[in-house]
Amino acid sequence: MSSCLVFYEKESISNFYPLSLSHTTAELRCGILTLGAKWQTRLGVTDTIYLTRNSIARHVAVNCGVTTNHLDSSVADNFSFIDPCFLPNSEIAHKLAGESSNLALFVGGNVALVRVSKAHELVAAVGKSLKSGSADEVARLVADAARQLPRIDAELKQVNYLWDLVHENGAQIAVDFELLSPELNFSDMHHVSDIDDAAVLYNADDIYIDRDSQIDAQVVVDARGGPVFIGKNAFVAPHTRIEGPAYIGDYCQLVGGKIREGCSFGPHCRVGGEVEESIFQAYSNKYHEGFIGHAYIGEWVNLGALTTNSDLKNNYGNIKVEFPNGMVDTGLNKVGSFIGDHTKTGIGTLLNTGMVVGFASNIFGGGMVMKKSLPSFVWGSTEGFVDYDVTKALETAEVVMSRRGRELADPTRELFRAIFDESARQRASL
Repeated sequence: MSSCLVFYEKESISNFYPLSLSHTTAELRCGILTLGAKWQTRLGVTDTIYLTRNSIARHVAVNCGVTTNHLDSSVADNFSFIDPCFLPNSEIAHKLAGESSNLALFVGGNVALVRVSKAHELVAAVGKSLKSGSADEVARLVADAARQLPRIDAELKQVNYLWDLVHENGAQIAVDFELLSPELNFSDMHHVSDIDDAAVLYNADDIYIDRDSQIDAQVVVDARGGPVFIGKNAFVAPHTRIEGPAYIGDYCQLVGGKIREGCSFGPHCRVGGEVEESIFQAYSNKYHEGFIGHAYIGEWVNLGALTTNSDLKNNYGNIKVEFPNGMVDTGLNKVGSFIGDHTKTGIGTLLNTGMVVGFASNIFGGGMVMKKSLPSFVWGSTEGFVDYDVTKALETAEVVMSRRGRELADPTRELFRAIFDESARQRASL
């Protein structure tokens, strides 16, 4: 019996700002895997559909190579509608494997998953909603259907903000490592990758290095605090120390420095200096010295030399994060920065505790940015900001992406212009 996972969003997607400007919840990374990939791996299902806002649907389809906002009942025998904000575990995967279609999984009073056959009225209702041009009704339709189905209750962790992903990241690296380990060939690592004899691997049983990677002399990979997963075609230069739990994605380059515990770098990131308990989504650079801690960095971000964020207040108090619609108390005393896709910082940029920077902004001039939040498409320094012309931002993005062999697709160009227009009021209030 064929299955398809349908990842949908709720109104609370805005809590994941600024990554939510250009990403669905299922794309976000926590541990080794994205939130969507965790469910795919646990349930053994590869076919997926992403239901998201129209403003980003075409961009996500191109960027991730997935089907968005289209549901064809003929593609599978059953469909699981999943809120990816819930983190699956082995117990729930085992429980679901023993159940047939037409069920609802609840965590507390919240719907985490609804599985129905292709003939169920929910599939038709969602398909009709999408044909009318919107995915906004999907969460309500799923919740309504869930109340009419046989119920399974479970205890699963839930993430509601970007700092939740960061806070859970180290533990989720260990969970994902255990999940993936049965399929990994640890004994073949030294034959399929170039691991220098002078590299030091502590607790090597909890270190996995995928094929065609290069680990140079004077590299230390320390898995005594948790597992370390290094993807394929990665390069780790001399004088780099990696402390587990850590995930270094495919084609990443670590060019020296301290990668402290709890870090996840998606594919094609280039990282140096000191990073602690932070997530880089993909294709982002922190090539030089400087400290990034307890942060979530989007895609195509470039952090200039000595860019540093604060992640702890001098009074050790709770840190508040400023969203476009107001301030939120994180309840945590260790919170760094949250930086949207295509944003750049110049040399010596200092980011305040819990700072948020939107999409495609450019900060330069050095020194402390004395703001808690900057909107999308701002250009300037501590002396003041102006609008960053969207045409110039697109020209820069085209150059940056071409350097990694990627093209700036038309749907992404449209997304740039849409975010520029939507953030105009925020820029005007600076």
